Amino acid sequence: MVTEQMKILQCLCAICIILVTENSTLIWSQNLAPTFLANMTVVRITEDAPKGTSVFRIAADDKDGDPLSYGLEGELATSYFTVNSSSGDVTVKGAVDREVYANSNDHFGIIITVDDGINALVRKTLHIYVEDVNDNAPAFIGLPYQANVAENENVGTELYRVFATDIDRGNNGSVTYEIIELIPSDNEALFGISKNGSIYLKGQLDFSVSSFYQLLVKAVDQGKPEAKYSTTRLIINVNDVPNKPPEFLHSFYHVRIPENLPVNTGIITVTAIDGDRGINNPVRYSINGTRAFTVDSVTGRITVATLLDREQMRELITINITASELVEGVKDQSAAATTAVTVLILDVNDNKPTFYTEQRIATDTFYVSVPEETPNSVPILHIFVQDLDQGNNGTFEVFLLGEDSTAFSLNQKIVYNEGILSLQVANSDTLDFEKNHVLQFELFAVEMETQEMFSCVAAVRVDIMDRNDNSPVFDQDYFILEVQENSANGYNVTCITATDADSSDFRKITYRLLGSDSVLQTFDVDPEFGTFFVKDGTLLDREKRQQLFVTLQARDGGGLWTNVQIEISISDANDEVPVFQRNSYTGFIKENVIKNIVQVQAFDKDQENSPNSKITYRIVDGASAKYFTINSSTGIISVAQPLDRESMDGIINLTVQATDCGNPVQSSTAQVVIKVEDVNDNEPVFNQSIFYFAVPEDQLDQCVVSIWATDNDVTDPNSLLSYRIEDGARGQFILSTEKGDLHQSAACIRVNPESRLDYDAGPRKYKLTVAANDFGFDPNTGRTTVEVEILDVNDETPVLIGSSLSDVFARENGQIGTAVTAVQAFDPDTDAELHFFIRETECLSEKEERLSSSLCESWFRLVERSGSLLYTGPVDRESVQAVRLRVQVVDYNTVLSLNMSEEGHIKIIIADENDNPPTFTRTEYKRVVVSELITEGFEISVLEATDRDAGKNGMLTFRIAEVTFSPTDAPPLNKMAEEFFYIQTSLNSEYVWEGSLRIRNHLDFTQKGSWKVKVVVTDGGLPSNSAHHLLEVFVVDGSSKLQLVFDSPPGNVLLNEKETLSILEAAVPGTNVIVSKISPAVKNTNLRGYQHKLKAASAMSATVLTSVESNPIVGDVPGTNMHTSEGSNPVWNQTLFSEATGYFNAEAYLDQKSLNSIDDNVIADEKDYFNIRKPGTYKKQDKRDNVFVKGAEEKDVETSQDFLTAVLVSREESEYMEPGKMVYLFSNEGLKCTDL
Repeated sequence: MVTEQMKILQCLCAICIILVTENSTLIWSQNLAPTFLANMTVVRITEDAPKGTSVFRIAADDKDGDPLSYGLEGELATSYFTVNSSSGDVTVKGAVDREVYANSNDHFGIIITVDDGINALVRKTLHIYVEDVNDNAPAFIGLPYQANVAENENVGTELYRVFATDIDRGNNGSVTYEIIELIPSDNEALFGISKNGSIYLKGQLDFSVSSFYQLLVKAVDQGKPEAKYSTTRLIINVNDVPNKPPEFLHSFYHVRIPENLPVNTGIITVTAIDGDRGINNPVRYSINGTRAFTVDSVTGRITVATLLDREQMRELITINITASELVEGVKDQSAAATTAVTVLILDVNDNKPTFYTEQRIATDTFYVSVPEETPNSVPILHIFVQDLDQGNNGTFEVFLLGEDSTAFSLNQKIVYNEGILSLQVANSDTLDFEKNHVLQFELFAVEMETQEMFSCVAAVRVDIMDRNDNSPVFDQDYFILEVQENSANGYNVTCITATDADSSDFRKITYRLLGSDSVLQTFDVDPEFGTFFVKDGTLLDREKRQQLFVTLQARDGGGLWTNVQIEISISDANDEVPVFQRNSYTGFIKENVIKNIVQVQAFDKDQENSPNSKITYRIVDGASAKYFTINSSTGIISVAQPLDRESMDGIINLTVQATDCGNPVQSSTAQVVIKVEDVNDNEPVFNQSIFYFAVPEDQLDQCVVSIWATDNDVTDPNSLLSYRIEDGARGQFILSTEKGDLHQSAACIRVNPESRLDYDAGPRKYKLTVAANDFGFDPNTGRTTVEVEILDVNDETPVLIGSSLSDVFARENGQIGTAVTAVQAFDPDTDAELHFFIRETECLSEKEERLSSSLCESWFRLVERSGSLLYTGPVDRESVQAVRLRVQVVDYNTVLSLNMSEEGHIKIIIADENDNPPTFTRTEYKRVVVSELITEGFEISVLEATDRDAGKNGMLTFRIAEVTFSPTDAPPLNKMAEEFFYIQTSLNSEYVWEGSLRIRNHLDFTQKGSWKVKVVVTDGGLPSNSAHHLLEVFVVDGSSKLQLVFDSPPGNVLLNEKETLSILEAAVPGTNVIVSKISPAVKNTNLRGYQHKLKAASAMSATVLTSVESNPIVGDVPGTNMHTSEGSNPVWNQTLFSEATGYFNAEAYLDQKSLNSIDDNVIADEKDYFNIRKPGTYKKQDKRDNVFVKGAEEKDVETSQDFLTAVLVSREESEYMEPGKMVYLFSNEGLKCTDL
């Protein structure tokens, strides 16, 4: 069995190592197969993509840079798509119908392939999602549609439900319904349809109207841009049900009967039949709404049930007869019909006439009151009379009887059934209150044409009422009265009365005056007693009117009246005051002159030449009255002593009184104004000796302050003033004259429009001398001082202080609300109000590259008033390394909007916090296999780790925390790490740290088992963070290795790896097979080449146990011709390491040359399949560790070393080794080079 399996393996060519261990590590080193990009998982296409449209591109990556060829596999892929093998562009070959894959969530899978020409074809399943388009119309299910519906089906009942499906997705597959046609179309609103296709009844069906309906139903999807639809028809058959009420044979019934018809007399028969044709249920009758009649339930015969009284009933009676069907012997009230039977009740004379009041109350007595002398034909009473019978039975005669009845008459004598009688006055002379207070008679009503001659009688009483027929009478026809013009209000002049012959209220008299408004305002009369008195004595003025006339009226209680004339004479009294000819007087005089100035005159309207009209004058008031005198008779005013205008302000006011000689005395006054002409003897005087005012520096051409001076002189030339600035203006101020308060001229000081004040440049104070001149003949001048202070105006632009915008550091994870820095600004204005804002936030990487602003825009904010920059959110240096803020300072008090703000930038560098632990980047490698040929310093594994923190926090250090040896047949043993292993830390790239795990002492290969090394990586932060990684190391000696030769390329060996391993494990039970390296084989059978190989192998065999004594690079291996032009070397595919360099690079150029010297085939670059380390890292590490071979340059190490040199170098003594130390390159002495 083993032999057969070994035969199978002979078809492959590779080198394998079989490890007899329980846990092993698989390590590859070979050309890498291409891999698809991470996004090659799902592709979306639309199902209507035209043929030839590019829908997606296959993308793959090859670490080796090999040219790639793309392809598709599978029936679906080749049916729908074609692919450009070079670019990977996939185009549509045939239409893709999404609905085919509706049950698989609208997608299907295809196989995409990529081939680098070296490795096996790489395949991957790509999911194609087909996006829906509206390419299918709704389809009705379950056709044809037909429904049978009873005609009495309730409104709202679902009659049928149609259903249509649309195999499209979303709105394209969402279906709504509508009825677009109805046959017959008499009632379009009879049926309705809901969104779910339910057809329901909106109106009442009627079999007699239509026995079937045909509906055209439309199903529409919601697709865009154009919806699709389909239609179908629904047939609805209407089934007849017994729902028709009975039908009467006649549409109406009418009968006439007398009111005295006996009970149980039949009057008419009604007949009804079943309304449903062909059913003909029995019909039963019932009567509604009356007790006077009954109906036979079977025959429909109507009979009288009670005695009929037409007068108590309606003459025309309507009887409702209901016909109901008997359904299975039970009356069906739902199937019923009603008809009306009208019965006319004929009259019989069984009532007598009756009298009623106007309120329709029957009575036999009437009372009425009538004023005396009421004219003839005037109605005084209305009587309602009625006979309830009809025709001749209700016709009767009415008339009056009695002695007093002649005074009255009726408006009619014959009444038919009913009427209203009017009792009228026939003889007004008999209505005399003084002769007779009461009249009485009777009223009769008697039937005229009946046999019974029914009648009635009523008594009538008429009371006569008295009337007012006498007017009031005065005792004389004309009255003359005299009244003093100074009579007081309420003064009784006389009493005038009248009499009335009537009695009671008619003889009660009231009085009033008639006349002009002026007279009625002056006099009045007592309405009850007739006393004539003065109403308003102030209106009595003999001087205006000496006589007045008025009419006195007397009115009795009945409204009759009589007038009489009164003449009133007004006698004189001293009631007029003297009146001046003018309201005021004016006189002129120059100061220091004595003369007559002005004359005042007054007159009195009282009776001439009487004491009442004689007038005298005197000065009664005035502050300067002592300077003047007045003639009491003539009214001439003269100066008593010289006047001084300045002490009198130039104008003197006097009050002059004119008095009569009457009793009581009357007087009046007049104002006299005496103006004193001025002499220019006063200088202008300013209202202040010195003025202080402030003006803002931006003051424009407008009045900033007004000052004025006064001159006591009163004439215009002497008091008019002009102003000028004499000194101190410095060209910054000008002066203009304008109208001031109290009509005085004022000096307006303005800023010179041709200059500009500047608070900052100065001067900040001015001292002006202002002069005022009058216009007198000899002008006078006054002066004052004006001090002006210049006020600062907020017109300067705020400036950001550059030092506050310097780069600043902010701690990562800084406490929210604490300050980072403060943005400062300066504004030279004294009232500046500065506000700070962030106008833009830029998130930057360490290389100043802009990142998304959303990452950091919430980290900081500026306190608006103070400018403090605060933390407002968690700061993460790993996402953003710096933040640049565009800040702005704004002066809210500026008066110039263009100079209100300034912007600047501040850069915040995020200071790292040690908040991220180190992370091993390649944790999948937990097992390492090493050969027993290794020596001290041999690197058995390289661990990589990163730390997202920066600076010291991101500096990593590797250390060995624990070493345990696990024998195969004994419990694990803890070992001292420093005895067997050590680790070196280095920075491989800008962000990746490496820990090179190396052998410190030669391991004991006689013990079977594995070493477990716990490696800890720690960052440089405080406190520090760390992570650990457990590595299992297997040491393999010669007895555990086996070389196998396969004919297939390495790619095929990899593809058949599982099968190969299973065969090997079956051949050697209880072992784990680990492939350490697969390399291309040498197929050249050139004899000369193999002879060189044998010679080289013999030379190598002689150097197995040799001390290291000389330079490892100097010297040749005998028989190898290493430095000849051919440069042939022995073939050895297991890397050996010298203690001098610590490794041997199988990928080095000379190693490849050594292989090529034996075979003409070109060796392909060998690369590690699982990225154990990158090519070239060994040389870089040795450069980094500064480990070089003694006596050789760095380039010699890199360019001259081959396998045999590495072996021979062990014969020389290195400065890195102890003298005389033996290095065993092969622990298994039986394994020779020739054995390969």
